[in-house]
Amino acid sequence: MYVLIDCNNFYVSCERAFNHGLNGKPVVVLSNNDGCVVARSNEAKALDIKMGVPIFQIEELVKQHQIAVFSSNYTLYGDMSARVMASLNRYVEEVEVYSIDEAFLNLDGYKSVYPDLADFARTIRSSIKQWTRIPVSVGIAPTKTLCKVANYYAKRRPELGGVFLADTDEIIKELLTDFDVADLWGIGWRYAGMLKRNGFRTAWQLRSAPDDWLRDNLTVNGLRLAYELRGMPCKLLELEAQPKKTICTAPSFGKLIPDQRTITEALTTHVSRAGEKLRLQNSAAGTLTVFLHTNRFKRSPNGEPIKQYSASRTVELPHPTSNTTELVGYAQAALKSVFKFGYEFQKVGVILSNLVPADFQQQALFTAEPDRRMTKLSRVMDKLNYRYGRDKVRLADAGYDPSWHHKRRYLSPCYTTQWKDILRVN
Repeated sequence: MYVLIDCNNFYVSCERAFNHGLNGKPVVVLSNNDGCVVARSNEAKALDIKMGVPIFQIEELVKQHQIAVFSSNYTLYGDMSARVMASLNRYVEEVEVYSIDEAFLNLDGYKSVYPDLADFARTIRSSIKQWTRIPVSVGIAPTKTLCKVANYYAKRRPELGGVFLADTDEIIKELLTDFDVADLWGIGWRYAGMLKRNGFRTAWQLRSAPDDWLRDNLTVNGLRLAYELRGMPCKLLELEAQPKKTICTAPSFGKLIPDQRTITEALTTHVSRAGEKLRLQNSAAGTLTVFLHTNRFKRSPNGEPIKQYSASRTVELPHPTSNTTELVGYAQAALKSVFKFGYEFQKVGVILSNLVPADFQQQALFTAEPDRRMTKLSRVMDKLNYRYGRDKVRLADAGYDPSWHHKRRYLSPCYTTQWKDILRVN
């Protein structure tokens, strides 16, 4: 049996964990640059606030219902996620951290330890709530896909108490009969449309489809999905986090930027961040892409659309590298080739792709070998910044102008990662 632990309204729950005055009140958390809603409390959902709606479109609703608004505090959310995941390791050995707010547990071999799975799930819920103040929902089933479906109902049916155990064929059939095929894990909107055009509207109908039809129309992944719905595990736990295949850093500017110098500073900072992530997973990048665009939603004072501009440039590096100085050199050259004067830009970003292990160094015949000393220097910079604070050591081209940084007007304290933000008890 597998277990899926899913934190309820995770970003909102993290804010509520340290501010009990938010309990029972509508709360929303915004994306980078305070742009769109990325998390909502149940009270905010009841007000029909949609995921992804721009905050300026609901300003009247915020004032009318006194909705609490927060900027994304990823430092806090990441630390709270680590605490939740560490709690799970107290109960079982095999835990797959699937996302910042989800984890799968493997219960094979624990039947004698946890004979009552529903009681085990309630114990986990109460322990995490006590230790972290984060509410979770628990789905238990023979496969990971069925766990997803069970957890879906555990969240949406209050009478279940946050736990759904799908351990018999009768319960699984009842579970899948009314479950929309579009809500299945791994079914995107294109496949959902195709399935419904062919008469497959529920997960139970997809489960019962012929194998040949599934393989021809949904590829082998669709066939594995059907097997999972039939109770045959095809997706095993990934206990080791896989390295990312691409790394992107591209927060929006806090205000529109017209000059190349400031954009170059921002790009240098973004490349430095991407380089840190690259070295953290011990990888090197073979391809670098720089992109730049204006704000397509901006209008003139009379409401007329404003001429927009966007461009990108991809550079195939002569050798894979994780050296920040080298990456910045190529990124700045790419920026110069796509920058145009006369526009006010909203975002510049960098994407590192074609990633390989850092110790993969192919001998070059016609190009210079990578400078290993500069790569070591970048790692030393990482250690210094980790110890003394971000950007304490930086490239000169990153500058010191804070005006372009993204807006975080509603940022809450970090609480768990900075001494100055620790709660004080009077």
